[in-house]
Amino acid sequence: MKYSDSFGKRSSKIILGTGYFGDGITEEESFQIMDAYYELGGRHIDTARLYADGASEKIVGKWLKGRKPADIFVSTKGGFYDVDACETPRLNEEDIRFDLEQSLTALGLDCVDFYWLHRDDENVSVSEIIDLMNSLVKEGKIKQFGASNWRSERIGEANEYAKENGLIGLSASQIRFNPAYCIGERGGLVGMDAHEFSFYKNNSMPVVAYSSQAKGFFSKMAEQGEDALSEKAKKRYLCDENLRRLEIIKQIATDFNCSVASVVCGLLCSIPEVDVFPVIGGRNVSQITDSMNGADITIPSDAIKSVLGSIY
Repeated sequence: MKYSDSFGKRSSKIILGTGYFGDGITEEESFQIMDAYYELGGRHIDTARLYADGASEKIVGKWLKGRKPADIFVSTKGGFYDVDACETPRLNEEDIRFDLEQSLTALGLDCVDFYWLHRDDENVSVSEIIDLMNSLVKEGKIKQFGASNWRSERIGEANEYAKENGLIGLSASQIRFNPAYCIGERGGLVGMDAHEFSFYKNNSMPVVAYSSQAKGFFSKMAEQGEDALSEKAKKRYLCDENLRRLEIIKQIATDFNCSVASVVCGLLCSIPEVDVFPVIGGRNVSQITDSMNGADITIPSDAIKSVLGSIY
């Protein structure tokens, strides 16, 4: 397993996502997955107040209480818009503080290692957001914070304000990033492209890559074909360009004697210009194990470029 100090504490390069804990994955299954992840060297668990209506955080909290792992890194997210009120933004002090307190209670923590602002609201000034997050750091409720699904321009603006005022800025960004070309981005989400990549490269900002396996597009296509894809995967990723990339990924898998899923993670972990942390998910231990093998391979830059194309 590869590790990095980009978050201010030794974090495994591969992060365990918990979006389906308590929603499709039972508590018992979740514990098995977290146990296996930890045994394989995984040291960063990512959750959110939104996931499974809070059940994900509670399950992670029970695991933390029972296992008491001293070296685990925990991140969670808050400030997601109100899904029951026409996606009304909730990036304000009252809602962020409410979400954070709920998260700390569910996780059984006094302070969370990393706190993500789950969505942006560009009607709120960056000064207001940075001032609030710095207050939460001073209060000992969070150690660091970052942006999830924020455009790089807003991140740059926020960090410029922080620098000018001697404050802590956004330490990392969490966006959709995988080796596939995305046909169409869903509203409110931000995906990696050449413009975003250039920003992270020039500012040495780590990127946490969610949807790192492209909804299993490459693995399922390689093993079972198009019929195995979900409708979302077909709509978002099924195109000639990704079929071309699949052939390259399959060849890399052959060269390294590993699975396609391992290569997909390995590609992201091997990018030298930006410190990328793939978030993996899975419904069983074998899927998690397969993806985590990607942290143990280093893919050459020319192979990365042949897959990522204009982004890289």
